[in-house]
Amino acid sequence: MAVIDHWHPVLLSATLRREPKAVRVDGHDIVVFRTSSGSVAALDEVCPHRRMKLSLGCVVGDTVQCKYHGWTFAADGRGESPGTPKLHACATSYDARDDYGAVWVRRRGADTEFPQFDRTGYHPMGVLAHRIKAPLELVVDNFTEIEHTPTTHGIFGYPLELMPLVKVTFEATNTSVRTVNVGPSKPLPWILRKLVGIKPDDQFIDDWTTWFSPVYSRFDHEWGNPETGTRAKVGWRLFIVWTPVGPSETIATTFSYARSTYPGPSGGLRLFKWLMQRLLDREIGLDVAILEGLASHETGIEGMKLSRFDRSLGLNRDRIETVYRGHGAKRLSLAG
Repeated sequence: MAVIDHWHPVLLSATLRREPKAVRVDGHDIVVFRTSSGSVAALDEVCPHRRMKLSLGCVVGDTVQCKYHGWTFAADGRGESPGTPKLHACATSYDARDDYGAVWVRRRGADTEFPQFDRTGYHPMGVLAHRIKAPLELVVDNFTEIEHTPTTHGIFGYPLELMPLVKVTFEATNTSVRTVNVGPSKPLPWILRKLVGIKPDDQFIDDWTTWFSPVYSRFDHEWGNPETGTRAKVGWRLFIVWTPVGPSETIATTFSYARSTYPGPSGGLRLFKWLMQRLLDREIGLDVAILEGLASHETGIEGMKLSRFDRSLGLNRDRIETVYRGHGAKRLSLAG
């Protein structure tokens, strides 16, 4: 198993039009393009003729045409030379699909399942992509622990002085890690509390599960009363997929959904879609700034003084090694 064997989102669907685009997954340079029928295709970025970047060419019918000598390559990689018609070449092709508002690729014929997003009861709010200059492990670390939210985030999370009251639990299988945090919510602007329907005694409930083919998490952000099971009128469900560009850069693609008990189509969410996307973009941008400001991008955790919120770091790394990269298990110390 290799990283490229898993499905990864590489760019937003809306950004892929008539011109081919260059992307990178774990060091693999790939060109993606739309055929005349609108379907997506992906090939090795380098033309097998004279090593030109195919992303600098153009789309001709169902092929991408190299800018250098006009050679054309179909979705399955078969290439033709206009100057020497009997000469054929083949470019490495990849599986590609357009789904959830993003273009996804993986190695041709790999035996991996496409991630299934459970969106039952939720309405689509949009897709965002953030490029982060940090390794995959550190990006996942940041998004799968809640202790940084008091000093980093503006909306989601808990007040710093009340962090001792936050309860955190972990559940792990061979292929997933679930973390649930429950505690007093950060104070929010009154207008946001009113729109979401947050009551004075509601707590912030942060429930997420991470899977590892590819590496992605489902985040459920809610306000409510854990004892009675009641929830605020509006809640968020996010799916964030991490695509490693290379050893020191990662793209976080966020597929956002929301539920609402307000009357009307989509629970009135369409009216506030722009606001929710803007707030989410800002919150993730704060994560990006923190990750790029780390003093070290070393991915090992040995020697760190880890807290009760950090158990997921070791659990995630074990599964990244075994499920995602297909290596032998690496047992890491979680003493702290």
